[in-house]
Amino acid sequence: MDENMIEQAFESLRHGDEEARAKAISLLGEVSYAPAVPHLTELVRESDPGTRYLAAMALSKIGDEAESAVPVLLGALRDNDMFLRMAITGALINIGKPAVGGLVKALFDNNVAVRRASAKALGKIGDASACNALKVATNDADDGVRRFALEALDRLGESPSS
Repeated sequence: MDENMIEQAFESLRHGDEEARAKAISLLGEVSYAPAVPHLTELVRESDPGTRYLAAMALSKIGDEAESAVPVLLGALRDNDMFLRMAITGALINIGKPAVGGLVKALFDNNVAVRRASAKALGKIGDASACNALKVATNDADDGVRRFALEALDRLGESPSS
């Protein structure tokens, strides 16, 4: 990818019209352009649902270099848009270990969708430091949370009672 194209995309991300910004978000995600993380994070926080989704997808592709986006992504898990929540969950999974602490806290959120997404993400990340919290989550009032917590523990080779 030519550096001039990346610079133009970065400029469009910050100052372009809606269509140019959408293309820029996708391109910057495709090339895992880490300097765009603060701007993509801001788009997840304050944009329309479509732009928030694209920004979350781009952060997902950037992976662990998007660690600074974790607090905003965790907050956005509370959104009612199922597709946005899925994109954000994917981003947190791809960020990986830096997201574990926040996901463990989110495992006990009042919002059931947040708890489900957290249990699912923790299972995919596979960090053993989440085991105790996942064991507690196997007693959650919600069937989905319990199921995802059990699946996560199974992936980690842990039993819910050990």
